[in-house]
Amino acid sequence: MKEVPLEEAELARKAFGSLTEGEREVVRDALAVICREPGAGREIPGWRPPSVEYTYTTPLARDSAEAITVVYTHTPGMGVTVVYYFRDPQVVD
Repeated sequence: MKEVPLEEAELARKAFGSLTEGEREVVRDALAVICREPGAGREIPGWRPPSVEYTYTTPLARDSAEAITVVYTHTPGMGVTVVYYFRDPQVVD
């Protein structure tokens, strides 16, 4: 399967810089999933086509309630733009 191009918005680059190395590793793993399958996240309704905005949340550790959430947009044929990363204190999924 071909990976889609990915870029980070300036706000996402700044947020990435504030993460710990462990959190950055979780983000890198999440981005690998998103590049392979841009629809892997949870769609945020109300976005204007053809772009779709998503959140992708992944636990910091297998037994952790804390997570990292990646907010991104996907435009078919153009790629993925990461909007922001943030620590999510509690995963509900």
